[in-house]
Amino acid sequence: MQKLLDQKDIQLLEEKQKRRLDVEKEVSKRKAVEKTVDEMYDWVDELHCEINDSKLELKDYKKKTAKCEHSAQKIKTISNNRLSLLNDLKQQLRTTKDQLADESPQRFALESMTNIQYQIKKEGKIGRCGGSGRWPVHIILLICELLVNGTPPSAVQANIKTTYTAFTGAETSELPSISIVRECRVVLQNLNETLSALRLGTAETWQQLFTDGTSRRQIAFQNLVIALMENGKLDPVIVSSCMVLKDETSENQVEAILDMVSVFGIQLCLMFLNYQLTQ
Repeated sequence: MQKLLDQKDIQLLEEKQKRRLDVEKEVSKRKAVEKTVDEMYDWVDELHCEINDSKLELKDYKKKTAKCEHSAQKIKTISNNRLSLLNDLKQQLRTTKDQLADESPQRFALESMTNIQYQIKKEGKIGRCGGSGRWPVHIILLICELLVNGTPPSAVQANIKTTYTAFTGAETSELPSISIVRECRVVLQNLNETLSALRLGTAETWQQLFTDGTSRRQIAFQNLVIALMENGKLDPVIVSSCMVLKDETSENQVEAILDMVSVFGIQLCLMFLNYQLTQ
């Protein structure tokens, strides 16, 4: 029995030691858990402080953002107002430019009409006393313009008188005669031939040649047009609008065209020699 009791005591002691070790382990675990919980509390406190700081910073950022948005809206409003004002000023400037562009030709026309009002009379020849005068250059050019526009020579005198009276408010009794107007047709023909010779002479190539014939009172007429190529388009040059033919046969038409081209060649040579002499 004593032996059994001793064994029981030994077992009891061992159990006590085991329980003591288990208790120590549990205590150490609890201490570790308490330490971890304390650390967690500290970390939560730090996070709470950081969150509060972030909230304060976010609040400050919101205030700054609101101020920036207000400033941006204010600047946008000012810029829109200035842009609208600039557009209005540009529109007014364009309108003023258009008015000035419209006014300048009108002023020039009024000045020209004022000058014409004093110059629509014959000029005396220099170095001669008495005798008939001559019409100034601008009257001759006006007659040529009217003829180019299709005005018959018999109606030029009446048109000049009507135009002069309408624009100047005064009447004139001295007007070019019909014979002068008819003589201006020769001047107009010479001008056309000279300008045509100048254009054809300065052109590198002649692109195409056109002819057309008609007849008036059993008299055959032929015209000659030479087209130049400029900027990808044909630009017609009227060499002659009225070449009188012997008859309407093809031989005489070719002969008239060759004669006209020969005359143009002579004119081109004369113009070239005159240019060389002036240089």
